[in-house]
Amino acid sequence: MDEPRDDRPEAAPLGNVPEAKVQVRRRPSIVWLIPLVAAFIGAWLAIRAYAETGPTITITFLGAEGLEAGQTRIRHKDVDIGKVTAISLSRDLSHVVVKAEMKREAAGLLSENSRFWVVRARIGTSGISGLGTLLSGAYIGMDPGKPGETTRFARDYKGMEAPSIDTSQRPGALFELRAEKLGSLSIGSPVHFRQIRVGEVVGFDLDKQGTAVSIKIFINAPYSGLIRTDTRFWDAGGVDLVVDANGIRMHSDSMVDLLLGGIAFENPMSLDVSGAAPPGQVFWLYANREKIYEKVVVDRHYYVVNFNESVRGLARGAPVEYQGIPVGQVEDFKLEFHSGELEGKIPVLIALETERFSVVGPKGVPRRRLIQDLVKRGLRAQLKTGSLLTGSLFVDLGFHPEAPLRAMSQYGKYEEIPSIPSTMGAMTAMVANLTKFSERLQKLPLEEVIGELRASIPVLRETLKEAKGLMARLDQKTVPQAEATLAQGQTTLAALEKTLRSDSPTQQDLRSALEEFNKAARALRDLAETLERHPESLLFGKGKPK
Repeated sequence: MDEPRDDRPEAAPLGNVPEAKVQVRRRPSIVWLIPLVAAFIGAWLAIRAYAETGPTITITFLGAEGLEAGQTRIRHKDVDIGKVTAISLSRDLSHVVVKAEMKREAAGLLSENSRFWVVRARIGTSGISGLGTLLSGAYIGMDPGKPGETTRFARDYKGMEAPSIDTSQRPGALFELRAEKLGSLSIGSPVHFRQIRVGEVVGFDLDKQGTAVSIKIFINAPYSGLIRTDTRFWDAGGVDLVVDANGIRMHSDSMVDLLLGGIAFENPMSLDVSGAAPPGQVFWLYANREKIYEKVVVDRHYYVVNFNESVRGLARGAPVEYQGIPVGQVEDFKLEFHSGELEGKIPVLIALETERFSVVGPKGVPRRRLIQDLVKRGLRAQLKTGSLLTGSLFVDLGFHPEAPLRAMSQYGKYEEIPSIPSTMGAMTAMVANLTKFSERLQKLPLEEVIGELRASIPVLRETLKEAKGLMARLDQKTVPQAEATLAQGQTTLAALEKTLRSDSPTQQDLRSALEEFNKAARALRDLAETLERHPESLLFGKGKPK
């Protein structure tokens, strides 16, 4: 066999081996391009995130129902303008604190007038709202306020517990209504004019004193131009039932207002000149349409009237009238006795709406001083019957020039208006005086007086005889005149003696007159007591009303 052949080249001698040359490259390796691109992208994203991130704000709510950090959005007109980043409890555990990051373009929407609320599914008297949140989840709604308002930037807000209606971009005007209570109204309740919807309720809250409810309404343009300074608003919810001489009348603005509540308004004809109402003007919300013509008075002054007679039928809220015009109402009354006095008095506190007293003339008189001047000229308070059926009383103010002049005195911290007895009280006082006079007449010793007169007749006769003898000695010219005088005196004495006899007709007539006077006094006293207990007897008689 042939041996394998070695084809490898023969090793060169050591002296002829070539040397290796190392060359340094000047271009970077493509491997470093990847981290550089990643760093560039990260920086770009950071710059973009910083550029898009706006201010951080805090919003407080009573609860965090439906809110979730990192998920819940803040929206305005269904556009995302921020995101909730953290939710925590306050230090006193009374509410939750929500931190949110706003977008940079939304920074201009933040001001002291901005409002925030949680939008979630709700069912109320104004309808069903927020159904879309059943799938997408709750979000925080925002109302930036009216554009163009000069307000300061703010970061801390108190969230609203009820949803608000965004009116910042809608043409129209906001107005405020004040009422004693909210009734069936809620956010979204309609505002009607001639049964046409022209606006809605956008918010409500208690006033600072807690004595009334402040209701915000928004009237859409061009209907906002209908609001004048004397426009009357009333609560259109429910049914107005009126019973008067024309029969029974029932009124309701619409079935929707009847069920869900609403507000209506109109511009009544008035003697006062009125113009367009500026936005934000405050109006009074009347309970119903029948009361819109009652003037609402805010300025009230309190006075005290002391009565010394029965006030049965007088109640708190009873009207105070001047010549048939309501000028106030009764606020309180009590029974008061002073030490050392056996007869008590009843001080009645009344509130006078002095704005109802209009002073016409170049020189106006302050209304408080006006009452003082009227009292000096004879203004007095008197109880009068307002209804014979119910026996209700009211306080009537009127002029009584025959009353003793008296200035206003002070009762505690209130000024006192003098009073005079009522008609019933005057009748009762007259009956009491007649009864006392009759009792005094009965106590007079008439028989003794008549006996003394009888005993004095003989003495008078002796005196006449002596006078007759004296006249005989007088001059002859005076005798005829003296005799005529004596004869006339004797005739008078004879008539007096005849009159004073026990069986004379005059004494019998006098006794009969006294008896009739006593009967009349007792009848008047019984009549006054009956009318005081049952004033309705003037209509129905002594029997029970049928």
